[in-house]
Amino acid sequence: MGGMVTLEEACARLAGLSEERARRVLSLIEDLAELEARENAEDLTVTRQVLANPESVPWQSLKSELDELHR
Repeated sequence: MGGMVTLEEACARLAGLSEERARRVLSLIEDLAELEARENAEDLTVTRQVLANPESVPWQSLKSELDELHR
């Protein structure tokens, strides 16, 4: 299993699984979506805090953190 699949391919693969296995896969997908939503909410909170007080984070510090995130 490598690379990206289309939505249609993913649905076809799920349809080919047993009901129990499909439920487990869907549960994992839901968990990942929830995790991503939480991370996005945390990022938004931090962004709003910085925008409300731009002097609170030195540019070099912020740049270093961003550079680390994108490695």
